[in-house]
Amino acid sequence: MKRPDPGEGRASPAMRGVAALALAAAASLMAGCAWMPTWLGGTPSKASLAAPLAEFKPALTTRVAWRVTVGSARGAYLQPAVLENAIFAAAADGTVVRLSPAGEVVWRIDAKSKISGGVGSDGFTVAVGTSRGEVITFGADGKALWRAQIQGEVQSPPLVGRGLVIVRGSDFRVTAFDAETGRRRWTYQRATTPLTLRGANEMAFAGDFVVAGFPGGRLVALAIANGALRWDVIVSEPRGATEVERLADVMGQPLVAAGDVCAASYQGRLACFEAANGALRWARDLSAMTGPGGDAQRVFVVDAKSHLYGFSRTAGASAWLQKGLERRDLSAPLALPRAVVTGDFQGHVHFLSPEDGAFVARVDLGSAISATPRAFGGGAIVQTQDGVVALINID
Repeated sequence: MKRPDPGEGRASPAMRGVAALALAAAASLMAGCAWMPTWLGGTPSKASLAAPLAEFKPALTTRVAWRVTVGSARGAYLQPAVLENAIFAAAADGTVVRLSPAGEVVWRIDAKSKISGGVGSDGFTVAVGTSRGEVITFGADGKALWRAQIQGEVQSPPLVGRGLVIVRGSDFRVTAFDAETGRRRWTYQRATTPLTLRGANEMAFAGDFVVAGFPGGRLVALAIANGALRWDVIVSEPRGATEVERLADVMGQPLVAAGDVCAASYQGRLACFEAANGALRWARDLSAMTGPGGDAQRVFVVDAKSHLYGFSRTAGASAWLQKGLERRDLSAPLALPRAVVTGDFQGHVHFLSPEDGAFVARVDLGSAISATPRAFGGGAIVQTQDGVVALINID
């Protein structure tokens, strides 16, 4: 089967996160297609389609401060939960690890179940999910707290905080549990489109709301207290004659910054809204493959060809476009004060100037990176599919 070109507005089987079409009809589309991310079992020959890495003179000095092997992700979307005094990471085999800021293993435990989504933590409660819909929690000391059950597979890290553990299953139902007791507090469900993308659709806190993206290009805000719908907005409208052409799922995690919520959709748009009421601030047409990253000044997003864009956050004006990482299956970008950070399918961590998108540094971790890099102490913590968790500092 000829690989569709995601830049032509057709559905690509190379979705970020755990990227595959979720329904049986879509699975049949993928069955005859050999081009998939290498960390999901794709062939290394896809490297011939990726842009070669350009040489450049580094403008930043980067170094790997430490690296720890946690365990293989085996195609699951696993990323570390990073807090001021602790890093929690997981492996697909059920291993959960707490690391100190210096990269020392504080504890390593076995969840006794295969992990498909994690890790979420607020520093007090540590949560992971399984392909059988089990939500498993631990204390900061590694002691087991409680387990709960949802419908569908847990495909993304639980959102932990405000006294809640909030989880979304593969049926897109959002369920909130009391962080201390595991008691179910509320559930939100909405109708979805017939065909969806199976991926790590994360949620985010925005004031008193939880914001979450859905298939069909929708972004909603739910009240933390009871799960009531506060606003429901359109990131992009599905377009096309077939269900595949009409795929417009919101990808990755929404960005919450300076009173705004920004989200991006496949075959759709990048759009920013006022967090308080969902009023649209601006939107730009593109086909996103990750959630956006950014700060108070800029928004960054990766499109279907792994082109990386920079936009003004306040007005959406285009700041720059970097095409030098084309078809390298980039992770969602992380905005640091001195660099925009993203990882690729070969394990390279790229540092770009937030001002103009120029390459300023590069580090090779040796294995595919699907998890979003996390900020820590002015640097970035990155987890590879082979299970390495590393802190890269900018000197």
